[in-house]
Amino acid sequence: MRSADIAVPASRYQLGADTFDAGSPDWQSILGAAHQNKSRPACLCSAASPLMYVAKIQGKYYLKRMPGTGHAHDPSCDSFAMPPELSGFGQVEGKASATDDSGETTLKLDFPLSVRGRRDVAPDAGDHEPTVAEASPSKLGLLGVLHFLWDAAGLTMWRPAYARRSWWIVHRELTAAAERTSAKSMPLSSVLFVPPMFSVEKKEELAAARRRFLHHLQAVKGKPMPIGVLVAELKDMEPSQYGRRIRFKHLPDMVFFMDEELCARFDKIAGDKIRDVEAVEGAHSIVIATFNMRENYAEIRLIAVMPVTAQWIPFDHDRELRLIEGMRDRHFSKSLRYNMRQDAPIANALLLDTSPPTALYCPSQAIEPELERDLVEIAGEGVYPAWIWSAQDDDMPALPAGG
Repeated sequence: MRSADIAVPASRYQLGADTFDAGSPDWQSILGAAHQNKSRPACLCSAASPLMYVAKIQGKYYLKRMPGTGHAHDPSCDSFAMPPELSGFGQVEGKASATDDSGETTLKLDFPLSVRGRRDVAPDAGDHEPTVAEASPSKLGLLGVLHFLWDAAGLTMWRPAYARRSWWIVHRELTAAAERTSAKSMPLSSVLFVPPMFSVEKKEELAAARRRFLHHLQAVKGKPMPIGVLVAELKDMEPSQYGRRIRFKHLPDMVFFMDEELCARFDKIAGDKIRDVEAVEGAHSIVIATFNMRENYAEIRLIAVMPVTAQWIPFDHDRELRLIEGMRDRHFSKSLRYNMRQDAPIANALLLDTSPPTALYCPSQAIEPELERDLVEIAGEGVYPAWIWSAQDDDMPALPAGG
């Protein structure tokens, strides 16, 4: 969906008998009326004319693609998204993630958003490596929820014009995605905390807004303990008396704690990911965690980490990072795995400035030969031409030329 990082060539849209685009002088008033009337503008980028919806974010109106319709847009359209079968989303669509005709998405989660007692679930790092090729598609794990939000926010799409993408944009788009998503019979926006950009000048204002949001997550005697979901960039960790103190960027005046048992699991599963980020200039460690409030601090219950580049594009390993860096001046969409394990046979990205688009595959060098043969076979039968960087080759092959 359009992330509005910076102006890009606009598609035209139709609402009733009228057509318009983002350059129309009455763009905001058109979207405002559509928002009020719950009208669905059609994008005219393709013969399918996929419907859009209007979101209101911080007083402004934005046109967004309906979830699950991204592949119906033309690849040149900024609302295009790769066909679900090329990513892990194809496995969970209609099962762990279901979208109705209004554009509202319901997620089924494999973790709780309320509990009784201080800790009645086993500590978890949210990044399971199942014993079969695919995890259950019926519920989303913690990392799968982060992948859903990143996709829904349009943060897996890249154009060179997005070079100014910042945390301000990441926060805005993640927040907007949560507003049209529910889980456990409640709006995801009621429990999802994505810290806004911090500034010293607005320190007190930001702290007051945070306290208002977190107030309903405070424990009430005799009732289940509410659980919040945090998405933020990891800043640093340091030992505390009973585990570890964790701080996140844009949250200098709020502390999270993690107990020793969860710390041990976290280090085992996320340690390599954090080192991968530290080795790459400008990269970020994005954390998703569930937490409960303890007066003026928070306790982390479940946690997972997703490495992203300086441009906020997720990556799983060094070869995938090299591929992304090689496409910095190209138009592409990054594939995410959701519940699927690292060696599942899906595309790593879809190059969108070739005609037709090109599905890109670059398995980790740790992949088993049999699994790589399966991947090559699946890639050859895909909806788009395939480019494959074999796990046996150190040098990345030349990418297809852009159109």
